[in-house]
Amino acid sequence: MQFSAYQDTDKGISGVSVVSSGHIFAQKGRKIHRPKGRADYLLFYIAKGKELFHLDNKTVADEGSFIIYKPFEKQEHIYTEDKTGEFYYVHFNAPEDFDLFGFKSSFVYSIKPSTRVRDTFEEIISELQTKQPAYEILCTSKLYELFALLLRKTEKESAPQSRYFDKISFVIRNMNKEFHINYSLDDYASMCNMSKFHFLRIFKGITGTSPLEYRNNIRLDHAKELLTDTNTPINEIARRLGFSSATYFCDTFKKKNGVSPTKYRKTEKDNRPSMI
Repeated sequence: MQFSAYQDTDKGISGVSVVSSGHIFAQKGRKIHRPKGRADYLLFYIAKGKELFHLDNKTVADEGSFIIYKPFEKQEHIYTEDKTGEFYYVHFNAPEDFDLFGFKSSFVYSIKPSTRVRDTFEEIISELQTKQPAYEILCTSKLYELFALLLRKTEKESAPQSRYFDKISFVIRNMNKEFHINYSLDDYASMCNMSKFHFLRIFKGITGTSPLEYRNNIRLDHAKELLTDTNTPINEIARRLGFSSATYFCDTFKKKNGVSPTKYRKTEKDNRPSMI
């Protein structure tokens, strides 16, 4: 079932005008197959269910995902869920050099479902149905609003780590101060009020490495200083730094620095300038 509405004119804003918009209720097997696309642009939004898109690879798009097609780009996708799916779309005309506000075409963007995005589609459909004075301009302004909402959500969700930066910074400060204590991932996650797996994902997204590897790197930096500036035995250095054994410390040090702690100490001391 499909509820759709169309524009009677090509009026809009700066060459951009809405052609049609609709709300689709889809059953399993509903398929779109347009090898040569259409003559206009298409913004397609998944409100409920999942859609399988045939792009360079088969791509499954979840609720909240959207895709934009340029004129004459192949459109091929199918609904594969047992439950009824819901989709919104808007076809629009735009100048040939229209940049889609930085979005790529024929590419699935995944964001969280948004009632505000759905409401904006419904407002476009309503304007096209009632055709009040200046509805063409209002529809185009709503299309711009849609792009703004999708752009905001895409940029915000593509870098969710930013809102956790303070919490991750707190953990890193703790690691630098108490690097010798063997806190577990659960311990660090609790410091941030996060689940272990959420903390792990956010930490790695910000630092590029896992929490325990990050802590190990801090320990190894301290190890270099102890090896260079003191005669502390290797097993004692391993104990002070929090490594579970001297063997694990030596293996980790060599993996990071390419040489064993003993060889590193000898090389650094041999290369130390004479005080004569």
